[in-house]
Amino acid sequence: MPAQAKSKEAVRRARNEAYRALILEAAEHVFAERGYREAKVQEIAEQAGVATGTVYGIFPGKQELYRAVHRTNLDALAARYRELSVSGFGTQHILLERTRIAIEFLTSRPSYLRIYLQESDQWGLDPLDLPALATAFMDLDLYRYGVEEGELIDEDPEVLQGIAMSISRVVLFHWLRSGMKESPRELTLRIQGHYTRAFFRGGAPDSV
Repeated sequence: MPAQAKSKEAVRRARNEAYRALILEAAEHVFAERGYREAKVQEIAEQAGVATGTVYGIFPGKQELYRAVHRTNLDALAARYRELSVSGFGTQHILLERTRIAIEFLTSRPSYLRIYLQESDQWGLDPLDLPALATAFMDLDLYRYGVEEGELIDEDPEVLQGIAMSISRVVLFHWLRSGMKESPRELTLRIQGHYTRAFFRGGAPDSV
């Protein structure tokens, strides 16, 4: 490819990446406010400051745009999980640390948190009903291991996973509805306390 053509292609890609970021940010706010069904691509385009055709040039439709909002946020959360050192730690410690990471992440993105809670209300409390991206970071294998090792109560790991998601959902919903007054630290301790009482054996680890 000639140098001039390469330069134009690089400019086009950079422009599309900038548009993509603007569109995703606007979509997150519109989906949070309207919900998926009521949200309009035209409104998202207006908030992003781009033409509707530009949105469709990057995302084939509203569903793909909605999935991209989920994917962008959940990929970012998964990246934070990967930074957590788990070597030498048991299931309880890992679950509590992941809870801390998730609460810090979600409370820093209230618009996305509203989307997640709105959709989980539609899905119900069974994690198997959620899109795969929404549950990938819950790591069912970790619950299985915890039950096998006796760190978690003797219960179906999928049930324990559902309990964990339900507790987080209820507490986070209450936090949003009550004006987001608690700090992420306070919220984390509340949820961790519920986990400890609900399905940990022998209480919580000394440090969380």
